[in-house]
Amino acid sequence: MEYFWMHRDQIYERGLSVGYKVFSPGHLLWLAAIVLLCILSGRCYLRRDERGKDAMRKGCGLAIVVLEYAKVIVLGLSQVDMREFVPLHLCSAAGLAVLVYALWPHRRWLGQLFAYAFMPSALLALVFPSTTMYPWMNFYCLHGFIFHALLAAFFVWLYMEGTVVPDYKGLWLGWFFMAACAVPIYFVDGAFGVNYMFIGMRSDVGILAAIWDAVVPQYGRAAFALVMAVIMLIADHLFYGLYALPGILRRKK
Repeated sequence: MEYFWMHRDQIYERGLSVGYKVFSPGHLLWLAAIVLLCILSGRCYLRRDERGKDAMRKGCGLAIVVLEYAKVIVLGLSQVDMREFVPLHLCSAAGLAVLVYALWPHRRWLGQLFAYAFMPSALLALVFPSTTMYPWMNFYCLHGFIFHALLAAFFVWLYMEGTVVPDYKGLWLGWFFMAACAVPIYFVDGAFGVNYMFIGMRSDVGILAAIWDAVVPQYGRAAFALVMAVIMLIADHLFYGLYALPGILRRKK
């Protein structure tokens, strides 16, 4: 428990090497547990009446808010740079969207954002986590996995129920939402030396670091942001294919 409350900045200051590797056994175990959570909680959600579903949605939204406030408290007590907390990451917006949807459900346009902006971002954060500098028993590591697992599970509930039916127009809505957020955040990152939406500086995330190293030294940070926009557009088309696949298979039968 020596490192449980230790922040990334403190780990770097002390030159510690206590983290984990992407796709290590521990990481794969987390991913398997999250898949199981999404499936089992989704089945539980489908078996409930509307009142029970409403309670699950609101409970998920409340859990996300509690996690975020707990993070603020821990950051404050750790006396580290509080600029990290400003909710300008895409998944921070997703957490707020979960709460909004839980309180005012069946917003069709918001469901499309879940499908093409928030769910892809949550999955990328789980598959390529930004917490690899932490040991497994660390607050920030646990927070990262649990927070993004709740985001993923929430969308799975809505998708399994058929409340959210992703369509191609929604793909462009999701991509334009991300692009519209990225433009001002690009300048915020440059002005304040922060890394919101991972377009401000070289990231600890291995795949993002590799793209940064390949693009920025020769073409600059603006080119990196454009490359990321193209990657997200491609990812959204892949997700559209996944969402459309069940319907295609049913028609073939």
